[in-house]
Amino acid sequence: MGFHRDGLKGNNLKVLSEGEVEIIHQSSLVLLEKIGMKIHDNEILNLLKKSGCKVDFSTKIAFIPKKLIENILKEIPNQVKLCGRDIKQDINLGDGKLYTRTTSGAPYILDLDTQKQRKPTLEDLAQSVRIVDALPNIHGVSMVHMVPMDIPVNLIDLYTAQASFKNTTKHLFYVCHNEELIESVIEIATLIAGGEDKLASRPLLCGFCEATSPLQLDHSQAKLLINYTKRKLPVYTHSHPIAGLTSPVTLAGEIAQMNAETLMVILIAKLINPGTPIIYGTSASVPNMRTGSTFSGAPEIGLLGMALVQLAKKYNLPCDMSCGTDSKIADAQASIEIIFTALPPILAGIDLLDISTIDTKLTFSLEQLVINNEIIGWIARLLRGIIVDKEHLAIDLIREVIHSGGSFIDKEHTVKYFKEELLNSNLMNREPRSEWEENGSKTLQQKAQQKVKEILKEHKPESLSEDIQKEIDKIILLAKKIVKQ
Repeated sequence: MGFHRDGLKGNNLKVLSEGEVEIIHQSSLVLLEKIGMKIHDNEILNLLKKSGCKVDFSTKIAFIPKKLIENILKEIPNQVKLCGRDIKQDINLGDGKLYTRTTSGAPYILDLDTQKQRKPTLEDLAQSVRIVDALPNIHGVSMVHMVPMDIPVNLIDLYTAQASFKNTTKHLFYVCHNEELIESVIEIATLIAGGEDKLASRPLLCGFCEATSPLQLDHSQAKLLINYTKRKLPVYTHSHPIAGLTSPVTLAGEIAQMNAETLMVILIAKLINPGTPIIYGTSASVPNMRTGSTFSGAPEIGLLGMALVQLAKKYNLPCDMSCGTDSKIADAQASIEIIFTALPPILAGIDLLDISTIDTKLTFSLEQLVINNEIIGWIARLLRGIIVDKEHLAIDLIREVIHSGGSFIDKEHTVKYFKEELLNSNLMNREPRSEWEENGSKTLQQKAQQKVKEILKEHKPESLSEDIQKEIDKIILLAKKIVKQ
């Protein structure tokens, strides 16, 4: 699992000097110590007060001493294990490889046949998860990479968990929509893992805890943080400032605020349970200043991702960042924007990349999902680089061919190495024009649509046992009663 970076020689790509990283770090500490962060949860506020923080309970603002955060940062492990139902799908963030996952929250889907935007269903979600399960270059799944609109909003967490576990053996990332259901979702994961101890040792879920910019943590996110850290389940700390809207418009100011918000969530997690596995993440973005809408495909996203990697490496933490596109369909613009927002943080050394869908994360596109898988495959080939040794230089083979007047095509060396050295693509149009025209002159988008239909027809993920499925149904039935009360 994951993509090696053996082809990258020397230092990672950097956008900040070491001195600038330290300046941003110190600025973030000043924000937390002098301005503080609003925490909408009394249990956490009391914990912070007991830990030496100044807390104003009337405003719910906690002020954090620099030393407290610096001491916490000394004790953080640099790797996080994220497990799948299939052990072959395990992710080990921090091992130097690149991993990818789907991003979260699209309220629409682009219909595969009509190419019209519509509201997604639970069946759409299940099918999309099954597609991800079949794509080798996407390693993890957000349980709500689209939000099904045909189920009650107060039950989304449960039904998306059920659909996701049934349709993939890859690791799942949980985004909380209803804090009343956090326990029930963990109960489903515990059932599938085989018990609480087994879930702790092989976590099938990673909890997504997002700070609200500027400098707040709301009640539902606090509850998720408490529930996951108490069980020592991995937590993906997250901040989503928007330059000029919910953070300073300058990228340095946005990064300092983002870092402060993320450090605060890390601090709380470590105070609750020092053994909590932590992923340092963000979806920091920039807006269209004329309309206020947020961009996902802007070049600044790539810069923000590079800065995030440098900060995470300073703290010895594995890190995650979203790439994206603002295109409304799976077209050239989408591919260009995804490459420009994905490649910079990848070359900087990011551990986990969120592969976004189209339309500024508002619309899920099944064909773009397949194209993204292809893009990541091409980037992975770059990361492998060029192997230089006696066997790969093949000097004796060159001498043999030159002296015999033959060709390289029929040599054992070519047969042995061509699949390893030369990336094959069944998705890109690389055949002669005449053959392309004979096959219907299909565009990349059309070929991706065809690939989606092939996967849905042929791919069957490893199913859950009938007994486990019955137990999940019982958990959902009980949770329904609790939510109604």
